[in-house]
Amino acid sequence: MSNKIGDPNFSNTKKINKINFVTPFTKSYRLNQNWDLKNGYTVRPQESYLKKDNFLYIDEDVSDYDEETTKSTDDRTTDDLGTCITAIGIICVIFLPVCAILVAVGASTPYWYDTAGTHSIGLFQRCDHSTSTCEYIDTYLTTASSYMNFTWKLVTGLELSGACLLLLASLFSCCYLACKEIDYSKTSYGILISVVIMLGAGCAVSGTVLMTSYYITNLQTWTLDWSFYTAAVGSGISFLVFCLYILYVFLLTFAD
Repeated sequence: MSNKIGDPNFSNTKKINKINFVTPFTKSYRLNQNWDLKNGYTVRPQESYLKKDNFLYIDEDVSDYDEETTKSTDDRTTDDLGTCITAIGIICVIFLPVCAILVAVGASTPYWYDTAGTHSIGLFQRCDHSTSTCEYIDTYLTTASSYMNFTWKLVTGLELSGACLLLLASLFSCCYLACKEIDYSKTSYGILISVVIMLGAGCAVSGTVLMTSYYITNLQTWTLDWSFYTAAVGSGISFLVFCLYILYVFLLTFAD
């Protein structure tokens, strides 16, 4: 009998069997009807298949072999944190505006130096004790040395920048602490706030260090007054707050 296409003697009543991919590895699985051709390996036990009308149906009651696995989500909130971690965050939020106020008060008041009881000099004003009058520091700096003029302007800029950055960080920290959900966004915002605190504390500390260095080398006949100490205390506390804030963000991210 010819088997060529178009041969009238060729019987077309015989059904062509489906192609059966059988290899030495898959033969035993195919015989047990436990072979998933789509994935190429056994993924479901034999009991999970129901044979009806020469078709295989997946039993819907079997749920241990889902093809798509759901991603686990982190549902932690700040309410799940320990008491110590929460206390560190509250301390940072309380002391950040305190640092900003101390640095701002120290920079704005005219009592950085006392010139032998006759005048008080600050970053913006120079006051006469006898007449209780004050004048802008620029008038006095025109008669001073260029080094003193440069130091005064540099310290003024550093102290004001530090106060503004610390105040900005304190506002952001209140919003940050109010956010309950702990995720990657919260961690990123915490790192950003830490950088702002670091810059603010760095500016404030640098200003006080520069003014202290200038006092030691050039103004030994003068005495440091309370405005300087106020700014120095505020800048020192801001550095400690920065360290605590970094610790808080770290514990908040990696604590169980």
